[in-house]
Amino acid sequence: MRYTSFSDVERLDPEALKALLVEGEPPERVWAAWALGLRHHEGFARDLRATVAEEPHAGVRRHLVVVLAGAGESRSVRTLAVHDPDERVRATALQYVARLAGAKDQDANDLLAEVLARGAPLLQLGCIAGLRADAPPALWAAAVACVSSADRDLRWAAYEAVMRHGAFAHPAPVLARDFLNREPERSTRASALRLLHEQAGSEALRHLVDDDRLDARVLPETVDALQEYAVRLEWAEVEKLFARFPIEHGQERVLQLLAGNEGPARAPLLRLFVAERCAADRSWRSWSQSWRVEEQVFVMLEAALDLNRGSLDEAERRLRQELADFVDKVAAQARSDPNFLENVDAGFCEQEREILARLTALEVH
Repeated sequence: MRYTSFSDVERLDPEALKALLVEGEPPERVWAAWALGLRHHEGFARDLRATVAEEPHAGVRRHLVVVLAGAGESRSVRTLAVHDPDERVRATALQYVARLAGAKDQDANDLLAEVLARGAPLLQLGCIAGLRADAPPALWAAAVACVSSADRDLRWAAYEAVMRHGAFAHPAPVLARDFLNREPERSTRASALRLLHEQAGSEALRHLVDDDRLDARVLPETVDALQEYAVRLEWAEVEKLFARFPIEHGQERVLQLLAGNEGPARAPLLRLFVAERCAADRSWRSWSQSWRVEEQVFVMLEAALDLNRGSLDEAERRLRQELADFVDKVAAQARSDPNFLENVDAGFCEQEREILARLTALEVH
């Protein structure tokens, strides 16, 4: 008789189940093993050890590993993790070795350490999938090393496991940086940033964005995360990020991260304003590419000058002079080139002249 479901097999008596464990079709053998395991039948573990040694089907052996682990057969599971001819069976067994191993189970932990250091990605993935929060720190350190793996599945599994259970093994922002720099998929990078915020909070995002070793291509997703979680940055942080952020991804979003109150940021905003206008490698025609950013900086700088009416310091005076020289240069170019004004807005240098007037007024008063 052939059985078509676990419910049919579950009703059999123990002797019939043991016979089915040896003689049945692969699905029947799996169901028989589960049914015997659930009953905790006397001699079950011994019979199952003998069965798994004879079982030819790798898929069935993977199920038998789970049942053996449920019966507390840690030694048998460890034997399969080392000697089974099928890599997927070994990976499943390693997962349960990790789940069963206590902090003082030296043999199991030595095996896990060896595989995490030098095993194939699938076997490393098995170890990480079962790694307990109370596993020895050395195992979590080995899991951290897998975050930089070339294997995408292993890389994510290691990142998620360490972030959720073993963050003590590595600073969370550094772990995130190592993962993000290696990960090519934007959606996965976004998920990694959400997990970083979930486990380590807004301060971790601030540390991450301030890390010079974070790849610039990751910055768009990082800025998205900062905005999503309403993280606000100080002026120095924003200015540093702004300098690394590509225009085509929207530098104006970076400026939206400012913590507020433009008054204390008068000098950095002036520096940003002058840098955006007066860069030596930019022509008037190229300015239209970042007009939204320039307009935003202009509005913020106006507010800063209204809020902070103190005298200019030496650095601000130099910036004022640089801006004045630039305006004079553009005016001279307009006078010498009859076609110049045809290529620009008739109100060219209007904002620059407005800022110069405000700066001059601060010096006069």
